[in-house]
Amino acid sequence: MGVISDAIDALEDWCCNLFKDGIKSQFDGISTLLTDTFSATTGGNGNEGLVQSFLTKHPAEFTGSAGSAAAGTGIWSTIETLCNNVVVPIGGFILTIILLNDLIQTIIRGNNFKDFDDSIFIKWIIKALCGVILVSNVYYIASGLFSFGTNVCANGLSTLFGSGNYLSAALALKKTALSGLSLGELMTVWFISLIVHLGVMILIVAIVITLASRIIEVFMYLSIAPIPMATMMDTGEWSSIGKNWIKQLLALSFQGFFIIVALAIFKTLFSNMITTLNTGADGVIMQMAMLLGYTAALIFTILRTGAISKSVFNAH
Repeated sequence: MGVISDAIDALEDWCCNLFKDGIKSQFDGISTLLTDTFSATTGGNGNEGLVQSFLTKHPAEFTGSAGSAAAGTGIWSTIETLCNNVVVPIGGFILTIILLNDLIQTIIRGNNFKDFDDSIFIKWIIKALCGVILVSNVYYIASGLFSFGTNVCANGLSTLFGSGNYLSAALALKKTALSGLSLGELMTVWFISLIVHLGVMILIVAIVITLASRIIEVFMYLSIAPIPMATMMDTGEWSSIGKNWIKQLLALSFQGFFIIVALAIFKTLFSNMITTLNTGADGVIMQMAMLLGYTAALIFTILRTGAISKSVFNAH
């Protein structure tokens, strides 16, 4: 019986070490996945990472590429040609209608010409000149407005992440943190870590979807820019179209900032959880469950950054 008992104990120890190695490998894989994805987010290695490429570039420089050789065909020239050749004439037509209506309303408003003032023509000519200049150059004005957001994102990345890795190598999970757990508990922790690993992959997919849809929306707003700008010359309710367009553009511009803030919060939560596990201050299963919850919360938050930004700028 002693031989059989020793064999069972040895098999159990082998299984425990196997699951401990598996759990540590899962966490190492999670850390590597996050660090590789956001490597250039922290800068300093000469490469362009996912977040840096999508959030810190002016639309004129955006190609959708990431890496040391971010070469490719820019989208800017295509949208610029479409805007200037197709949409600007439509914006000019709408501007003409708005200006003529404004002139008629201004003249009629003068008590049937009894209080007629010649200065209204000078005001109308100045307004018309400003409208023509704005409509014909609004594509570049709007892209300049969007550049405020890219500058904020670039400064936010350097401030929150510095020049190191997204996750410090010193925060790797230690096998000693798993000592004292039974085989059943190790199996549970390994299974949760597997789900967390899958959740991090889903998180990265969610980030890619959010970043890609955001930059596509930006180019859509830029392509149609002359029309909402033309409506801003109206003194009535039509001006709300242009005002809301500016709010939407600003919301898209600063959405990247909220994404960076969310990533910084997740980095802190992940690091604190690893530290707690290594010190053995709390139950391993509870910490793993919390990490799984943090990952799900971040996925949900990343997908809602657009709604959060629009709420801040009252865009609808």
